[in-house]
Amino acid sequence: MKYLFSLFIISCLLFVSCFNHTNELEFNTNSFQISLSKNGVISKLVDKNTGSNYLAKDTIAPFMSVRIQNEMLYPESARFDEENKIIVLKYENNIEAGIKVESKETHLTFELAFISNPENIELIVWGPYPTTINKIIGETVGVVQGEQYAIGIQALNPKTLGGYPWKKNDCMPQLDIFESGDYSDLSEEGKRHVLYRVEAAKPENFGSTLQAYCRNRNKDRIIANWNHDKYVAPSYKDGGVTGSKIALFGCQVENTLETIGKIEVAEGLPHPLIDEEWGKTAHTASAAYMIIRFNELNIEKAIEYTKKAGLRYLYHPGPFRNWGHFDLNEQFTNGWDGLKKCVEKAKEQGIYVGLHTLSNFITTNDPYVTPVPDKRLAKVGSSILAEDIDDLQTEIPIESPDFFRRIGRKPFDRYGKLRRDIIYKYLV
Repeated sequence: MKYLFSLFIISCLLFVSCFNHTNELEFNTNSFQISLSKNGVISKLVDKNTGSNYLAKDTIAPFMSVRIQNEMLYPESARFDEENKIIVLKYENNIEAGIKVESKETHLTFELAFISNPENIELIVWGPYPTTINKIIGETVGVVQGEQYAIGIQALNPKTLGGYPWKKNDCMPQLDIFESGDYSDLSEEGKRHVLYRVEAAKPENFGSTLQAYCRNRNKDRIIANWNHDKYVAPSYKDGGVTGSKIALFGCQVENTLETIGKIEVAEGLPHPLIDEEWGKTAHTASAAYMIIRFNELNIEKAIEYTKKAGLRYLYHPGPFRNWGHFDLNEQFTNGWDGLKKCVEKAKEQGIYVGLHTLSNFITTNDPYVTPVPDKRLAKVGSSILAEDIDDLQTEIPIESPDFFRRIGRKPFDRYGKLRRDIIYKYLV
């Protein structure tokens, strides 16, 4: 009973002083405090152990932005619904949004519970949250680290993306950070795409920003993507922006990875284990492995080489003749049964077998693609036929070439011949 009472007290303390003496909203973890002004912008990002405020000054810090008809709206006021633990933000055009708050020992969670006219909201942006921290910028993981303190943002569901909607196709800009010190210029023209992918954390002249966003996918969109100037991004029924959820945390630098692990567990996110240890900290996650194109005939020799090298993992570089269905190629004469025997033989001697899959790709020779494309495949676009066709035609007249053009691709090859992969006719 005493234990339960203590937990209750801790829970209350985490939410205590939601309104401080300056009429700001305050939300706390054991080591982090975030404050919002009555205008709905962040006023403090505080290390509670030292009292240091890491919020960058002289720049806008909206808690959540809303985009309608390509115009970004920032909050104009904020209040706290104490009973339901909801921050209510108001925007122009009578737009109101409610953000559910949960305070936990390691982190705070914020979830968009409701918003006015959700079908008309193009997207929402959590932040960007400007900080003065700039020693280490973890752009993908969404963490910025200083000498002693770290602040991070984590997307808590698939619809919430770490980053900012710089591009309509949701691909983050890729830049060479050694090429320019101007991190505000995210144009890629004339720049090398190496070394840095601008996502959940971004370097700035004043330090860094943290950001995440959620796009409303309730309608088909025509965007530039994959070297096509017009590409159909089909609608997707995932509830729109409502339900977008993030975690914010602050901690000592040495506790950063541990804190992320605790957030994963607390929020029910994937938390893979290797040898009963979290994959992010398990030493075996980065263990070396032997790469051999083994099969049923040479598996014993491959196992022998792996053991002589003092390794535990034997890796096959390419056992599949296609990706999608992942049919084994001819080197495994007994198919999956043959591969299974290889795995069993390796396991008997303490060797683990791995395969190269690239599971997020489908090759053009896969049954999903040919001879009849699967209806679930994404389509660049389509056009109405300009005239009837038969099964002998090699050219198909269409009314519009919009979805058949590719940026920077010419209809003739280097020998002056018409490229058959982009042939099209259309009626003017």
